[in-house]
Amino acid sequence: MDLRKYYLERITEEEYYYNFYELISNINQTCDFLTGDYERYNYHFIIDKDEDIIEKFKELCRPDHECHNSVDRCWFYLILFYLKENSYVIEEFPRLIEHPPLNTYDFVNVQIREKLISEGKVNSNGGVPYSERRNFVKQLTFKQLNKNIELKKELEQKIIDISNRNAPFQKMSTDEKLAAIANAIENLLKKNEKEYIVLDYSPICFEYINDEIIKKYRHKIQCFRHASSTAMAERKSFNEEQKKFLVDYGVIIINSIATMLPK
Repeated sequence: MDLRKYYLERITEEEYYYNFYELISNINQTCDFLTGDYERYNYHFIIDKDEDIIEKFKELCRPDHECHNSVDRCWFYLILFYLKENSYVIEEFPRLIEHPPLNTYDFVNVQIREKLISEGKVNSNGGVPYSERRNFVKQLTFKQLNKNIELKKELEQKIIDISNRNAPFQKMSTDEKLAAIANAIENLLKKNEKEYIVLDYSPICFEYINDEIIKKYRHKIQCFRHASSTAMAERKSFNEEQKKFLVDYGVIIINSIATMLPK
């Protein structure tokens, strides 16, 4: 997993995490006043597993690593962005992942200290020992919220196959998931260039899903498949909660289609 690439492919100007775009996008550049900006460094932000990503974050928060340079700061925000996109929360600091401070010092040196002081973890001088901070950071609790309805197993590979970047569904951003759902509906139902298969969903869906509802849903999310200025403007009309609802509803729809298709 290239966390920098993951961030740059997903970030939009409307998101809070765009505050860190300049830091992250320019981390490998330096300015030479004679020749202009040029690539000088070759920092990589690659980690394979979520467990390793979490351990790297804990390392950045240890008291012996409290003075962050630009690379450390880049790691800090890239990790938190990845955790946000994958529905993680830190139980001791439930708002951190959604809204980290603009300066990493405010978390690593201030918020952690304040948390320990509030718990009475101070020495005789009223300070917080390094040992308390190390132990606290080591035991931070990362929990992944399972808010999304899961895809049927047979659909998981189909989503990867039709994805523009061959990505698993759960690793996609919300916007990517909606584009993938629109593509999956077309892939499952399109008979030829003009015709779509019509199915009877009533045996399992009652009247809550039918051909007309699916058509309306597809029309609603078409903007996530395109990059025109009109489509981009339409995407911005949805807030995050609306998009999450559309993802969950879309998963229900494609699961239902897969169930009703002739085997």
